[in-house]
Amino acid sequence: MSKNIIVQTKNLTKYYGKSRGIENLELEIYQGEIFGLLGPNGAGKTTTVRIFLDLIRKTSGEALIFDLDVHHHSTEIRQRTAYLPGDLGLFQEKTARRNLQYLLGLYENHIPIRRIEELAVIFGLDLDRKVKELSKGNKQKVGIVLALAPEVDLLILDEPTSGLDPLITAEFYKILLQQQKETGSTVLLSSHLLGEVEKVAHRVGILREGTLVEVATLQQLKSMAMKEIKVEFATKEALQKFSDQLSTQTVESVILNETHASFMITREQISNLFNLLSKFEILDIDVTSPALEDLFLKYYEVVS
Repeated sequence: MSKNIIVQTKNLTKYYGKSRGIENLELEIYQGEIFGLLGPNGAGKTTTVRIFLDLIRKTSGEALIFDLDVHHHSTEIRQRTAYLPGDLGLFQEKTARRNLQYLLGLYENHIPIRRIEELAVIFGLDLDRKVKELSKGNKQKVGIVLALAPEVDLLILDEPTSGLDPLITAEFYKILLQQQKETGSTVLLSSHLLGEVEKVAHRVGILREGTLVEVATLQQLKSMAMKEIKVEFATKEALQKFSDQLSTQTVESVILNETHASFMITREQISNLFNLLSKFEILDIDVTSPALEDLFLKYYEVVS
């Protein structure tokens, strides 16, 4: 059975004058998954999200949500979507409660006030304070309630935990996971923080300079990462002979010091490496997988 595609783009491109936003974005997000859209600031994450919600218009290409064109069917799409922007605009002179009642009242389906109050209690949000009196973190809590209160088919969350303390962040992801499992909704989570996204995402897409450079599950990304090898040889002579036979085409970041060697190697080359090491007397060997964060930083690097 084929997966139901909720979000789909084909050659989606956006330019701001001569400045690049995104280029030829090819993306599919499936029903019931949490998809993490990752990239540093300026990579094109917010541009992508705003096109999906028809807040800005594409330069070329195609973007579909629920198999509907995001421009021609924006009203219908928004009724089925909850959105937390990276920069949340609220009525400063109104209370958090009034803001939520007004904004959630734009949905055709009624959202009970008790749902708003339940979420406010969980996140420690005072609904009766004016927005202008709230801290950055508490303003973000208003946005979180705004996103989690309605029952929708798609949640689009742009840097949702900005300004939140770690305990509130953990509670947010706990509720998001629980709600997503119960409703079968789809989540597009945009962030530059891998450490948070990897806790909840089923797949991730990595944006760099407006281009999607990788789409994979977290397990697939881990398998792509090179292994770090550290070896202690019995003698300096053994290390030198090993170094002479080591192919520079299969290893990276080689460091040799006295009787110690360290380097990076692909998973596919590990078997060949062990065959080579078996020829020498070694005292110790350590094989580790670099953190996913290091792999993402490699994707983020700009090739000059």
